[in-house]
Amino acid sequence: MDYIFLLLGSMIVITCFYFIVSPFFNKGEENYSNSGVRETEMPVEMIYAAVNELEMDFLMKKLTQDDFERMKKQYHTLAASYLKSETKQNRIQPKGNRDMDIVDREILKELNKIRKQKKG
Repeated sequence: MDYIFLLLGSMIVITCFYFIVSPFFNKGEENYSNSGVRETEMPVEMIYAAVNELEMDFLMKKLTQDDFERMKKQYHTLAASYLKSETKQNRIQPKGNRDMDIVDREILKELNKIRKQKKG
């Protein structure tokens, strides 16, 4: 009976060790940074997240009104430049991709409306 527990325990330890070590030796390396997301979308989302953090800091009285307005303006101009470059890229893309981008934008607009309704 002790041999069965020893064998089962060894199997469990070996299995756990395999699952812990196997990602380090994975030959099919995937690039998670570009997994279905274009490069211009990620910085824009990060900029909006930074603006959201700024708003939270302002509401918690960690920032003055002037600092908040100045930093918010900087982030909005940065986001606008990314969006401007994105529209230039959309003009180059074929028609099928444009339709998907329009649908994606509409979905994002609706999600933003829902988020604003939940906040307000």
